[in-house]
Amino acid sequence: MMMTACDLSAITKPWEVQSKVALSVAEEFWEQGDLERTVLEQQPIPMMDRTKSADLPKLQCGFIDFVCTFVYKEFSRFHPQIQPMLDGLLNNRKEWNAKKEEYEAKLKAIEDAKAAKQAAAANKADNPGGSKTCCVC
Repeated sequence: MMMTACDLSAITKPWEVQSKVALSVAEEFWEQGDLERTVLEQQPIPMMDRTKSADLPKLQCGFIDFVCTFVYKEFSRFHPQIQPMLDGLLNNRKEWNAKKEEYEAKLKAIEDAKAAKQAAAANKADNPGGSKTCCVC
């Protein structure tokens, strides 16, 4: 468990450090995905797919939730000195979640605007109104 905690330790660093490390690691993954796409002609998994780079905050939240939190929570039960690392991890989870929610809100706004535009076009087509032979400009 100690080796795993050491391997994952960047996730516990202050946000300014951790976010840069995450981007560096993601860039390595995206390069691997690019090779898979071009050389092997295969679709890379989402975390290695550069075209899904906007999903990084969501992927980081999942990584923290399903891998890292367990390690540091359990480790800190037996070694109270690990608690600051768990606290750092939880803080970074909040930061990534805020970025994820911001991105999702932007996507929703775009989707809502698109739906409203389609609804307006459909309404105009269903209720053209006015004369079909005369146009007043």
